Amino acid sequence: MNQKNNKAMNHIEYNQIIAVDVAKNELVTYDGNRLGKIANKPGSFEKLLADVNADTSELLVVCEATGSYERPLVNWLQQRDIAVHIANPARVRAFAKGKGIQLKNDPVDAKVLMLYAIENKVVASRVPTDTERQITALLDRRSHLSRELTREKNRLEKEPDYTSEFIVKSIEFIKEQIAQIDEQIKQLSEQDKQLKENCDLFSSIKGVGHLTAITVLTYMPEIATVSRNQAVALAGLAPYDRDTGTVKGRRFIQGGRAKIRRCLYMAAVSAARFNPVIRDYVARLIARGKPFKCAIVAAMRKLIIHMHSQLKLKLNQIEKNAICA
Repeated sequence: MNQKNNKAMNHIEYNQIIAVDVAKNELVTYDGNRLGKIANKPGSFEKLLADVNADTSELLVVCEATGSYERPLVNWLQQRDIAVHIANPARVRAFAKGKGIQLKNDPVDAKVLMLYAIENKVVASRVPTDTERQITALLDRRSHLSRELTREKNRLEKEPDYTSEFIVKSIEFIKEQIAQIDEQIKQLSEQDKQLKENCDLFSSIKGVGHLTAITVLTYMPEIATVSRNQAVALAGLAPYDRDTGTVKGRRFIQGGRAKIRRCLYMAAVSAARFNPVIRDYVARLIARGKPFKCAIVAAMRKLIIHMHSQLKLKLNQIEKNAICA
């Protein structure tokens, strides 16, 4: 664990914070006193540190997750061991509304991000390994191809014969690409001893395949350090109340990491058939009148809790053995 990760664990306060509003072509920065603007490309990132003291060990850079535009900056900072916190944009926006800030533009967003970081005492996000970065990129690409494969199959159903052959070739090409990506993901996960062990641990659960295991481990790397309820919430599977007065509304799930949730759905459908515990659990829920999809969501929640518990048990055993040694 490097210095910045130690800070995150110990909640050490940072002497200087720089908030960065990320756009496709430019970054708007705010250090608490003045605004700045630089290009969103590695050659310009040095300008971000122009007014920073020579020692960057007490610096924290805060930006929002944009899907991909923040990645070059985040990678550049983490490679230089500079702490960076990647904020959830929905939470930042809700924070702004709570403060009565309705105006939204890049300079305002940077100032709101600074206020959010200070009041919430945010800490550095976990630094992913090179293997995790590669696997995450491959999983993202696999997701793109899977969606396109579904679209092509839907087109094929109503396409005339004289154009269907082109779609068939496209489908075959996409399937080949997905197979190659799966093989690369498998090779990368086997090169990392700890990742391989954790994948094997999760895959031992009936219904959870290698793809589901590696998806949870790379998109939720903090699964071993959070509580069971936090893991459920991070996956977007926590049932939230909708009550007011004497009215008891239906519980619902929201937020969380959709990529994990999509993968867990297919795992839960499989587990509902082949995992005796999950199968009986789903059957009981349906017998009580729960819709099938609600029962599957409950099964997804049970799966992520089981995975979390298995990993915790493994880590606790390792720690116990280390103490005994």
